[in-house]
Amino acid sequence: MSSLLANNKVILFMALFFGVLGLLIGYKFQDFMWFARSGALVVAMGLILFSRASIIGKDIKIHIVMEETGLSHLDPEHYKKTNQPMPEWLKEDLKSRYAVGVLAPIVSFIGTVIWGFGDLFNNFVTTTPPQ
Repeated sequence: MSSLLANNKVILFMALFFGVLGLLIGYKFQDFMWFARSGALVVAMGLILFSRASIIGKDIKIHIVMEETGLSHLDPEHYKKTNQPMPEWLKEDLKSRYAVGVLAPIVSFIGTVIWGFGDLFNNFVTTTPPQ
């Protein structure tokens, strides 16, 4: 289960799935409260992305500048210049950094907007014409 929750692509897909599903259900029933509710699930996916490092049980590493290249040991270029393969722990660290620093804020923001304002689509869908 933790491998699914630590997979950035799966969580992004789930966020997109919940948002689109909420929009479709809202459209079908002409009640966009369903869309607004789906925003809460999108925010939950953002929280999972924020928690990626805890889910895999590995903290995000701090930068240490390496003497031989002058680059951080967290920079893939360091390993290319020293002709070493990039360690697996670095791949996981980079995925966690990307999830926490880029994906999670974007997904959480979009989910918050949907959650807060999704029901306003009801103003555009009226069953009776205005008089």
